[in-house]
Amino acid sequence: QQQKDDFLGIASHELKTPVTTIKAYSHLLQEILLQKGDIKEASLVTKMGTQVNRLTNLIADLLDVTKINAGKLQLNNTRFEFNTLVKDIVEDIQNTVPKINIQKDFNQTGIVYVDKERIVQVITNLITNAIKYSPGTNKIIVHTSVKNKEIILSVQDFGVGIPASHQLKVFEKFYRVSGDMQHTFPGLGLGLYISSEIIKRVGGRIWVNSVEGEGATFCFALPVLDDGTENL
Repeated sequence: QQQKDDFLGIASHELKTPVTTIKAYSHLLQEILLQKGDIKEASLVTKMGTQVNRLTNLIADLLDVTKINAGKLQLNNTRFEFNTLVKDIVEDIQNTVPKINIQKDFNQTGIVYVDKERIVQVITNLITNAIKYSPGTNKIIVHTSVKNKEIILSVQDFGVGIPASHQLKVFEKFYRVSGDMQHTFPGLGLGLYISSEIIKRVGGRIWVNSVEGEGATFCFALPVLDDGTENL
């Protein structure tokens, strides 16, 4: 297993540099084509850039896994207002998927003291997963609240759902949906594993509630530093 982890780490690092270079050149090529008025060709480069971004994200996931396995996942905790961060993330994602209605159901939360960028990574993963696993539906609900000195975020979709027998497995490394859906929903099965490890390392917890065929609700809870009630 150690040899596998070492290989994964080396391969990921070696892939990162050429992919970054390809990304830079594709961006430059797109600008040149647009300046020349070659709109059709520029759109093809845009599609190429989208696939390069996918590859970049996959490499980043592999690098995160190697850091987790080695116990070297760095966390840089800062204080920030939770709902403000979630609102910004939802709006950023909403702009990329105009056909999906991402509903915000926010209650007062407060301040947390965790790694902001890693929490962005987790929330982004949960929302994009909800979209990916909800073909044929166009609604996602993002809910925030405070309960028992924990800030709770949930992302609810109305998609394929998860069988009860699989709900504890979805946070395992390389877990993939099986059967007919395996090729419908591509990916390495690392996003939820990485998300769960991040949440654990910042002192939180993560779980899923789901009914197969009716959708799934992924949730995580973080210790609240200040819920703002003292100022009310």
